[in-house]
Amino acid sequence: MGLFDLPAPVLTWLDVRLAAALPAVWRLVLWSVVAAVLTMALYWWLSPQKRIGEAKRRLAESKGALDRFNGEFKDALPLMRTMLSQALRQVGLVSGPALVAMVPVLCLIAWLSTTYGHSFPETGAAIRVQTFPEAFSATLSPAPATAAAPHPRLLLTDGAGQIVHEQVLDAPVTTLHKRQWWNVLIGNPAGYLPDALGVERIDIALSRNQYLPFGPAWLRGWEAVFFVGLFITALAIKLGFHIH
Repeated sequence: MGLFDLPAPVLTWLDVRLAAALPAVWRLVLWSVVAAVLTMALYWWLSPQKRIGEAKRRLAESKGALDRFNGEFKDALPLMRTMLSQALRQVGLVSGPALVAMVPVLCLIAWLSTTYGHSFPETGAAIRVQTFPEAFSATLSPAPATAAAPHPRLLLTDGAGQIVHEQVLDAPVTTLHKRQWWNVLIGNPAGYLPDALGVERIDIALSRNQYLPFGPAWLRGWEAVFFVGLFITALAIKLGFHIH
């Protein structure tokens, strides 16, 4: 589990209870609103709003002075430097708070990509599994009928047909790999391949969940619903509360 995955158990607990009252698409809308509210509130709390407002005012004045200038280019250089310095000052004031305020969104994206991204196949359904390098082969087997959780097993065999690795998929992920440095931030909920294994990556062609009944396939996933809701809600909060 990575740092951005820490809220995942709480989010899953809440989502299971929301499922009794809301269909998946409306839960995605709700999570987008939650992400926007948390992010905008955190940004407003961390950012120096008065200083940002003053920087925006000075930048507008500098830009107006440059627009009204009608002389030689060399004489406009001081005005250009002033405008650039004001713009950089504004960027400096908002960058830090904006980066920190993105943490709730990143946590939700990491959780949503697993919870709403793909589904395990139905029992007996054939799923294409590809290994890298291709000297190995892998298959996805359904969980035994006596298993406590209906999670399929991944069986990896070498060129001689010998099973060299077996792993239960605790989450519907499309890629298994060895642990990387960035897994400190975002982990793979299905676990990792052993470092000593001769396979670097395994791709699993799980079916992608769809939540919209219209548009191309890439538009029907959780991403479109979540990010559109996030953008609209964040913009409404920014304009409604006059956040700089």
